Amino acid sequence: MYKILPILLFTYGFAVTTDDIYDNSYALIIGINKYQNVKELSYAVNDAEAIYNKLINEYDFHKSKVKLLLDIKATNYNIKKEFNSIVMSAGSNDRILIYFAGHGETMPLPDGGEMGYLIPWEGESNNLYMTSIPMSELKQLSLMSQAKHILYLVDACYSGLATTNYRSLNNEKQSNYISKITNNKSRQIITAGGKDEQVIEKSDWGHSAFTKNLLSGLSYKNADYNSDYIITASELGLY
Repeated sequence: MYKILPILLFTYGFAVTTDDIYDNSYALIIGINKYQNVKELSYAVNDAEAIYNKLINEYDFHKSKVKLLLDIKATNYNIKKEFNSIVMSAGSNDRILIYFAGHGETMPLPDGGEMGYLIPWEGESNNLYMTSIPMSELKQLSLMSQAKHILYLVDACYSGLATTNYRSLNNEKQSNYISKITNNKSRQIITAGGKDEQVIEKSDWGHSAFTKNLLSGLSYKNADYNSDYIITASELGLY
């Protein structure tokens, strides 16, 4: 059985286990196909359900601490409510994983730059501020949380996010590296793409390209580039 952590993904047989690092593991999984006001998607719900099942069945997330919101249940209010509940409940030795599969949009800011939004079930692309969820709000809540590690996996394309670049891998010695990242707070985001890019879905896959590769990287150790039986968030993002 694999061990999944926002900062580290341990395989079986490794000396350090999930329980050695975290007291609790929380997750919020969101997938929206049938939108009220914008174009429907085909496989966002399937993507979310696949991630939900993998976390519970293979990666040490207890069902009672994993919330799944699909289609009409993934309203602006419900997403914010569940996100707030998780980030404020998590303690200083806990981890949080947030997964979103659906539409994302970008709004240009008057002074330059852009703001990324997640579009909930009832969101409107021409009224993002009033109907959608700005990533800045989720970022602020995550900074208020005591949780040790928070990882966002966003299967939507837009800019305006404080994303992490994955251009190189950390070559520190294993013992020092593990000690450093398991003792420090961290918040990371991995997204499917940038502004004006489309989320790719194919019936042959039954998933989007992002989640297909995410599942492949976790299921078959393909994301373990240096074959050290540890998959870091940086390796996962690069994959």
